[in-house]
Amino acid sequence: MKTTAIDYIIETTHLTKKYGKRLAVDDLSFQIKPGQTLGLLGPNGAGKSTTIRMLMGLAKPTSGSATIFGLDLTTQTKQIQSQIGVVFEKPNLYENLSGYENLATFCRLFKRPLSLIRPLLERMDLWDRATEPVKVYSKGMRQRILILRALVHQPQLLFLDEPCSGLDPVSSRIIRDYLLDLKQSGVTILLTSHDMEEVDELCDLIGFINNGKLIALSEKNTLKAAYGSYSIKIIYRKDHELIQEVMIPTPENLLRLSELYSSHQVVSLHSMEASLSETFRKLSALP
Repeated sequence: MKTTAIDYIIETTHLTKKYGKRLAVDDLSFQIKPGQTLGLLGPNGAGKSTTIRMLMGLAKPTSGSATIFGLDLTTQTKQIQSQIGVVFEKPNLYENLSGYENLATFCRLFKRPLSLIRPLLERMDLWDRATEPVKVYSKGMRQRILILRALVHQPQLLFLDEPCSGLDPVSSRIIRDYLLDLKQSGVTILLTSHDMEEVDELCDLIGFINNGKLIALSEKNTLKAAYGSYSIKIIYRKDHELIQEVMIPTPENLLRLSELYSSHQVVSLHSMEASLSETFRKLSALP
């Protein structure tokens, strides 16, 4: 999968969506370069899903503009939709068809060879169950089929709405590893998620939406540094026991740490970067 020779895969300018008097998305402007993964975060009802629906051409903006692959979102919608992959939060598979047949249907739709299917199913650890109807699949297996179905036409841009929500650890790990492989191959990804561990692992950029507004958009580590707090994990001896403690590097704690070192009580010391969960909480509290 190769990215096109353009500066931005997605570029929005003052993108706005109203439903009656309610402002769902308010003056949204951002860019995503080829090969980047953007995690779009925010509380429920913040405007994430509406933003993605507009970018997929499923909801018409009230005002503003957007381009996908350099194509105008409002006038070249069909051309854009033929080049993107989409995984909705709610599954919409053909339940009575097998996993193989679900993928084969989309291969025929996009005029892609059926020979693509087996490698995809093998990569997601589904080949042994390929001939079984989807209705007997677990939630994790269905989600893997949904992701593969979105990729049969080898899109350059993939939209994912809560890709691992409610899945077992095995399915989550398989999906995340596959998405990391897609990143390495140059696929651009925009995802929404409430799983901070998932976002931290997969995303280069973090965008935070609240009340329809883009509160912050930055590289992951820059955002953590701006809104999070670094901490220190220490293991030390006390009364013949090993004590583990996480402390914020305040002057008082640093003095205490120095005293522990002076008394030769410290066994190990590690710095810990700010968590994305803490960043999320602080951004959610902004007006």
